[in-house]
Amino acid sequence: MKESFAIESDLGHIQKGKVKGVQYDHDLGEDSVWLENKGQKIVIARSKLELYELKGGLHRYMGQMIAYEVIGYDSHRQVYYGSCLEVKRQKRRELIKRLETGQPFLATVTRLTYFGAYLTIDGISVILRNKDFAADYTTVADVYRVGEQIEVCFLKANTNLKINVQAVTKYVQTSAITINDFEPHTIVYGTIRSIKPWACFVNLAPNLDAICPIPLALSAKEGMSVAFRIHQVRKEEGKVRGKIIKIIENQPFSCISMA
Repeated sequence: MKESFAIESDLGHIQKGKVKGVQYDHDLGEDSVWLENKGQKIVIARSKLELYELKGGLHRYMGQMIAYEVIGYDSHRQVYYGSCLEVKRQKRRELIKRLETGQPFLATVTRLTYFGAYLTIDGISVILRNKDFAADYTTVADVYRVGEQIEVCFLKANTNLKINVQAVTKYVQTSAITINDFEPHTIVYGTIRSIKPWACFVNLAPNLDAICPIPLALSAKEGMSVAFRIHQVRKEEGKVRGKIIKIIENQPFSCISMA
């Protein structure tokens, strides 16, 4: 920040302003947003917008009201510099205190991932993992869509103030499917439950995991939906073996078909 001079009366004072523009700031050496407040121009660098890694362009901030604090002033440019970081840290600390009381909250799904989902509580992002959502192998994406709400409670928070929550009532899938419904040489829908160094486990039905080699040719991750070819069914042992033949994206593979 070149020849930056702090204006004592504004330093650390929490304010709000609407984002008016997005641009690359040559003095700061990074993308930034700028806004106007009380006739003054405030520039906030990409690195001062979010506590965690910020991917993609900054156009999503256009027109948004954001809270920030003044961290400096450049008399040559006649602009203030702002930061959202401490504001966001304080909001997270306050939410953690509320969650630690055990109070349940309605959280809104904002993004579904292979490991679970990102939710928001009062505009603050939290993480819900599949294992903390369901008592079986059901994933968040199996049940919810973006924009829907889940009742959650506190699980843990780390030193970086990342918050993990769990479902107040863990989901349990009801299904009539058992190992008796599976036969060799068929292709079925499954979900990758876990990937170990020696094998991959694919959930085919409640409490039924099939074992298979790790599909090195496919970009497989836990939580992904797959087409699974059954090679062997040991009903007396409750074991199924086979091979992942395809990663399913967007379209459900719900039918059982002959290979």
